[in-house]
Amino acid sequence: MIGHGFAGSGLLMRGFAFSLAHAGYTTLSWDFNGHGANPNPLSDHMSSDALVENAEAALDAAIAFGLDASEGIAILGHSMGSGVALDFGVEHPMTAATIAVSPISRTVTPTLPRNLLLMAGSLEQRFVQTAEKLLSDAGGPGGDPSDGTARELHVVRGVEHISILFSPTAHATARDWLDATFGPQPGARDYTDRRILWYGLGLVGSLLLGAALAPLVAEPAATTPRRSLWWRLAAMAGGALLGTLILWLAGQAGLGLSGLLGLQVGGYLLVWFGVAGLLSLLLLWTRPSLPSRRAVLGGLMVFAILWLGVGLLGQLVWLNWLLIPRRLLLWPLGALLLLPWFLAAGETVRGARVWGRVGWWLAHSVVLLAAMYLALSLSPELGFIILTIPLFPIILGLHALAAGPHRGSWPLAISGALFVSWLLLSVFPLQ
Repeated sequence: MIGHGFAGSGLLMRGFAFSLAHAGYTTLSWDFNGHGANPNPLSDHMSSDALVENAEAALDAAIAFGLDASEGIAILGHSMGSGVALDFGVEHPMTAATIAVSPISRTVTPTLPRNLLLMAGSLEQRFVQTAEKLLSDAGGPGGDPSDGTARELHVVRGVEHISILFSPTAHATARDWLDATFGPQPGARDYTDRRILWYGLGLVGSLLLGAALAPLVAEPAATTPRRSLWWRLAAMAGGALLGTLILWLAGQAGLGLSGLLGLQVGGYLLVWFGVAGLLSLLLLWTRPSLPSRRAVLGGLMVFAILWLGVGLLGQLVWLNWLLIPRRLLLWPLGALLLLPWFLAAGETVRGARVWGRVGWWLAHSVVLLAAMYLALSLSPELGFIILTIPLFPIILGLHALAAGPHRGSWPLAISGALFVSWLLLSVFPLQ
C-alpha cells in the first residue's frame, strides 16, 4: 500500500510502486479525499481518521478485486501519507512493515508499528528532525525483522521533499526493507526508475516544437513607450505586497483563507494572483490594448505546448492531465483571476531580449517567493504553501521559455493564466 502526500496523487508515487512491483510485490496506490481524481472533499483539518479510512477502503476494494493479502501487507506513505501509514500500522497490528518517507509527527511505540523504516532527504532537515524524534519514540534503531521489532532511519543524501520520491536510493531502501520483512520475492528483478529523465526530454521536445511553430503567429515587438525598468519592477513588487496584506486583513476579518474557492491553499493562490495582479496594473499606470487575433492564437499555442509537455507527459510521472468535472468548472474562473498578474508581467517584460527575459524571470521568482513567505508568516494556516514554493521558479521558467518567442504582453498573459490555473487546479486538494 502506497499513500501520497498533500497536493500529491497516486501518480506521484509510481516510482516506489514500479520499483516494488519489479521486486515481486503487489502494489496498491490511491488518491486521498480531494486529491487527484478523487472528488470527495478533504476536510479542513485533514482528519487522520478519514485519511486512514481512505487507505482501508482502498485495501478492501483491492481484496474485493482478488488481491490475496494472506501473506501479509505493508504500507508506505510520503509526508501527509506518512502520517496515514504510521496510524495505519498502529491501528492494524497485522501490518508487517511500515515505511514513512519525509515523516510527520505521530504517536509510535517500541512495539507498533511493526518493522518501522523512516526515510528523509538530507535537504529537508525539518523532516529529518521529525524522523529522529519518531525513531527515539519507537525505541531507537535496531531490532529483528523476523519478530517485527526492526527500526531504522535512513537519510537519503542530496534530495528534498519532492525529489526523494524519484530517488533510486529511496526506492532501493524501501525494497530492501520489505525483503528483510518478507524475504526476497520470486521473480524479482532490479529496476531503476528513469521516467523523470524521459519526462525532461519530452519537455525539451515540446518547447522546441513551440519555438518552431511560434513564427506562424508571432507579432513584431511593440514599440510603444514604457515606464522605466525600476518603476515596472516596483509596480509588480508593490502589487504583490499589497495583495498579500489585503488578503491577510480579510483573513483577520474572518475570511477563511485556506479554503477559498473550495480549493485548499490553491484557492488562496488564485485569489492572490487576482488581487495582486489588479494592483500591479494600477501601479504600472498603463491600459493595455486589446489583444489581436494573432496574439490570442499565440497565447493559446503557448498554453497548448505547456499543457501537452507538462501535463500529458506529466500524467506518466506526477499529476493528472485531465481535470475531473469539479476542478474543470473552476478553470475559467482561475484563469480570469490569474490574467491581471500575467498581463502586468507581460507589460513589464514586453520587448525585452533574451538576457532581459532571464533577468525578469529571476525578479518575477523573487517577488513571488517573497510574497508567499510573507503570507506564511502572517497566516500560518497556509503552511502547506512552503512545500510548493520551490516549484514556482520552475513553473515560471517553463512558461518564460515557451512564451519567449512571442514578444507581446497578451500571449504571455493568456498562456500564463490558462496554464498556471490548470496546474494549480490539478494539484491542490478539493475542500
